[in-house]
Amino acid sequence: MILAAFICFSGISISSFAQTDSLLPAREMTVRAGLPNFYKKLKAGKPVKIAFLGGSITRAGNGYRDQLLKSIREQNPSNTITEIMAAVSGTGSDFGACRVDDHVIRHHPDLLFVEFAVNDNKMLMKLVRETMEGIVRKTWKANAATDICFIYTFSSENLSTLQKGLFPPSVSAMEAVAGHYGIPSIHMGLTVVDEISKGRMLIMGKKDETDSRPLFSYDGVHPLPETGHRVYTSVLLKNLGRLATSGKAGKHRLRIPLEAKNWSDAGMLSLGKNVQFSGHWATTDSVTKGKEYYSLLPQVYVTNDTNAVIIATFNGTRFGMADIMGPGTAAVEITIDNQPPKIIDRFDAFSTYYRLNFFIIPGLSPGKHTAKIRLVKGRLNKAGILKTRNNNIKDWSPYKNEVLYAGALLY
Repeated sequence: MILAAFICFSGISISSFAQTDSLLPAREMTVRAGLPNFYKKLKAGKPVKIAFLGGSITRAGNGYRDQLLKSIREQNPSNTITEIMAAVSGTGSDFGACRVDDHVIRHHPDLLFVEFAVNDNKMLMKLVRETMEGIVRKTWKANAATDICFIYTFSSENLSTLQKGLFPPSVSAMEAVAGHYGIPSIHMGLTVVDEISKGRMLIMGKKDETDSRPLFSYDGVHPLPETGHRVYTSVLLKNLGRLATSGKAGKHRLRIPLEAKNWSDAGMLSLGKNVQFSGHWATTDSVTKGKEYYSLLPQVYVTNDTNAVIIATFNGTRFGMADIMGPGTAAVEITIDNQPPKIIDRFDAFSTYYRLNFFIIPGLSPGKHTAKIRLVKGRLNKAGILKTRNNNIKDWSPYKNEVLYAGALLY
């Protein structure tokens, strides 16, 4: 039986689970220290800022994010409620830890929702703990009064694990961080899992090709606004109502780190003054202006010259780049110090449109490094790649280009 209605009010740390990869029991909500600072301001009629850091499920228009904000504003008409929208489709907590300063913290949120459970599915549990802990520590170092809530979604890949009453690996890892720091967590999908298990909802299907049962999604991942997202919203509202009376307002305490290599030192640097450019580069907003991610990465540098290089000197144990992927992109070569170059494809089966993306190379030795970034052409069979998703391309001309759109450095 799915534990969809089980609520845990324990404030006991579960940090004892931190160094294991055990799957934890599935619970809809765990209160821990609650969200007392946010609700104190809200009940006093003061302006509040709510931030959403996550992936495409959070990004979705008319999804749980829009529905939740609409409900909170209706319930609190005297408050000015400002949204900080920091969701980037197809990205996880590793990119989240790098960009949380720029995309969230500098806007001074009162409440931060963090949603990366599905996009972290393929990450090692230890890495999930490190990246999520980085987000927490960076947020509270900047403002110890900011309340944080971890929220979890699910996909068809997690269904069987949740039906056994267990959280999948990514959520179990996040729960270790939440328990260590007293952060409340809400799994928005357990009610859906219960409905699917009882045959009252379909997890996926094609539009107008299913029976009378409601359809959660078309793809087993992204909920439909009128079904899956509505359930997510109702679960959130129900449990936020319980959190509204929990905990004691005050500054959150940064405990001894759960993971010694947590990503509290991660970050994102704009190009320009932070790097050296060699060869032909130009600034452009042609693939950012008017896009959903424009406010997050308004300007990029572009080149179609394989001899053009970006040279970056940095201190740290990881290196990466935020960039734009789409029909006209190709591959990139990264050379760090005297190591053999790494070639990373910047085109995939989803590259029928331009989108903000990233890559990170971890595991560098501590200390100072020099990285060189260069465009690679002639490597990709774009038609073959797109065929894997049965993409029906009518105009192939945009795909003939092979360029690099560099946006920001990640460390």
